[in-house]
Amino acid sequence: SGLCSIVMKGMDCEEVGEALAKQGIAVRAGLHCAPLAHGTGGTATSGTVRLSFSAFNTHQEVERFLQIMGRLV
Repeated sequence: SGLCSIVMKGMDCEEVGEALAKQGIAVRAGLHCAPLAHGTGGTATSGTVRLSFSAFNTHQEVERFLQIMGRLV
């Protein structure tokens, strides 16, 4: 799957999404219209940051995302 949901300890998912958006990284933050999945995953109260990768993403884009996440952590 090209989907990845993350939770950063000590940071609200909306806060993470906004910080990434300021750096030009497009993600979705929240419950993603999937309350049952969040209930199963234990994230119903916090939500997650959802990333979607595809064949159209470059290695450079992924590296840039990882560098930015490293600074946020």
